[in-house]
Amino acid sequence: MLEESLVVSSALSAFNNAALVAPAFLWNAVLCIPLFAVVFWFGRFAAPKLGITPYITLPRATFWTIMLTALWCIFMGGNYAALRDEASFLPWIMATILFVSTMFVAGATRAIKLPMFIGATAMSTKQKQLVYFLLSLIILLPVAASYMQNLFAGAIQIGAIFIGFLMGRFVCKNVRSVLWMLLIMLGVTIAVLMQPEFFRFGQLGNLSPMHLIWVLATGLALATAFALNTIHPCGRVHNSAYIKIKWLLRLVVVLAGVLFLLTESVPMFIATVLLFFVMAALSIWHTEKIAMQIPDWAVAASIILFGILIGIQTITCIGILLIASTNNSSKHVPWFLL
Repeated sequence: MLEESLVVSSALSAFNNAALVAPAFLWNAVLCIPLFAVVFWFGRFAAPKLGITPYITLPRATFWTIMLTALWCIFMGGNYAALRDEASFLPWIMATILFVSTMFVAGATRAIKLPMFIGATAMSTKQKQLVYFLLSLIILLPVAASYMQNLFAGAIQIGAIFIGFLMGRFVCKNVRSVLWMLLIMLGVTIAVLMQPEFFRFGQLGNLSPMHLIWVLATGLALATAFALNTIHPCGRVHNSAYIKIKWLLRLVVVLAGVLFLLTESVPMFIATVLLFFVMAALSIWHTEKIAMQIPDWAVAASIILFGILIGIQTITCIGILLIASTNNSSKHVPWFLL
């Protein structure tokens, strides 16, 4: 019989080998497959019977995806002391992501009135200022605690959230939520690739082929969704020119993607995503009509890939609900109340 220590050592070695082949974020997604199946069944079959299908809309999914992404950026517990470079752009990138996210969330919840004091029919100016101060304090304290290892980075994040809240609450109106969400997800993907050790992505910052392939797939899905939601089909590109340019772009995209997989270069990743966006834009310009659901499905697919990438399966479930929903065209429901 084998000794217990030998059995445990062998099991740990086998698990480590499996973890190297299938990274942690992918293992999490595999273990959550039963949950994904239940969510899809609920959105496809149970939601229409319960009468909640009109609540499953793209604006509502966009709002909660941005909200959860911002919370993940705050509470993921990154350590700026673990960065491989002393001088890094990561604090500025994180501050930009939090600024845009907070501005959108504050603007989207503009219709929600601030709470009244008991027995008061209206709030005075000093009372409103006090409520704003308390709300800001409640929001900023966790931000300060999550970045306390680096005072400079924490100050930047706190300032970004505070200014973003003021901008969204009092200045910005009619923001295109889907486009902002796609840009936020792309920014987070680039940040994860740029400093994987900060986000605990990979093993000590070392990325396996599966890490790189999933990051690239997420970037390409985001580029496709962005093209479908910004460019309108017009059928103006001549067929012969379209075929030649399309094959040339395919070759360039494949070469750029291979170079990215070989070098793990952030500029190469950005170039690949931009080239794929141009290729998708060319295809949209060439066609005369696109089904109405295709842009929504592209957004849902990008949400699913992004949720698996950062390990937040709630975001993945949001994308699955969008795909499973049979009717997401209702506009009369106040979508921030879900």
